Amino acid sequence: MVVLCACNLPDPSKVDYDVLLRVILAQLEHFVENDYTVVMFAGGAVHRPSWTWLFKAYRGLNRRYKKNLKALYIVHPTTWARLILTTMNAVISPKFASKVHYVDTLSNLAKAVPLSQIQIPAAVYQHNLKFEETITLPVRTGIHPSQMFGVSLEYLMGQQGEKGLPKVLQDCISNLQRNGLHVEGLFRRSPSSAMLKQVRAAYDRGNPVDLSEYDIHISAVLLKLFLKELPEPIFPRELYARLGATKTEGSPPKTLVMYVREDVLGALSHNQLVVVMEVFNLLRNVADHQESNKMTAQNLALVMSPNMVRHEDVLQEIALSTVSARVPTRDTLVSGPMTVGTIVRVLIEFYDSVF
Repeated sequence: MVVLCACNLPDPSKVDYDVLLRVILAQLEHFVENDYTVVMFAGGAVHRPSWTWLFKAYRGLNRRYKKNLKALYIVHPTTWARLILTTMNAVISPKFASKVHYVDTLSNLAKAVPLSQIQIPAAVYQHNLKFEETITLPVRTGIHPSQMFGVSLEYLMGQQGEKGLPKVLQDCISNLQRNGLHVEGLFRRSPSSAMLKQVRAAYDRGNPVDLSEYDIHISAVLLKLFLKELPEPIFPRELYARLGATKTEGSPPKTLVMYVREDVLGALSHNQLVVVMEVFNLLRNVADHQESNKMTAQNLALVMSPNMVRHEDVLQEIALSTVSARVPTRDTLVSGPMTVGTIVRVLIEFYDSVF
């Protein structure tokens, strides 16, 4: 399956399209000896090649290219694209027309090809929103093998983490480390809900996703959603009773760090501990750049804690998410009740000491 994306076509005033054509044909050489399918995403294009170039490209496809081509799917076909192909088929090869299929939405494309094998550009997802809010896959039952959200860490990582960090967490953390540390309001601001829904669904389908193509806040919110929708919270419910019985009034930070390291982290499974180490390493780096992103350890704890708490009593859930207003330093004492929110803040503020 060969995928072509019109949204990635370069400016013809800056790139020699004759050279581009030779590159495309050279790439196709790897496929044309066997049966192959071409998917062409026409939507979201900014630049269009000339008619002359298109006819030259069409004529450059010798019999080998056309014989083994089983289908050409034109996704989000514009009037311009339909006109070009209709003209070419009529003038050059009427037989070729039977292999051309126009597809209006990504949901309809999913009925013809395995959508999870295609890395779909952000511009294509954006264009698809003009026709449908949700991409619907053919009916299936049970958990999809690639599902990322709402499934257990054991399913995603294996019993002892042998499968590694879940793909969506890897991608979010990597993108935020590279591109998000200086973004003001990181983890606090919301992206486009429509695009967030598209990217999340892409991960659950198993589509390759390049998060650098999207608003950086999508990576931040995806990370929070992943934690929020785990069947079991990242900090086990069994900890809640112990937290309520723990007194921190007047405790020095060193004592609190020891408590978090031994009593809290000691209660985590291997998979939970791996996720906590990776996520809080990122949050510590975000807090280290608070002068530019305005996200202190306190601010981060406030927005992250609700995603790490799960309780059937809403009031209890709110109480457990509460973050102590007083930020500890090496010379100050900690005040207030012990909560998951306070643990989150301590893990960010004293990451190196805890780990």
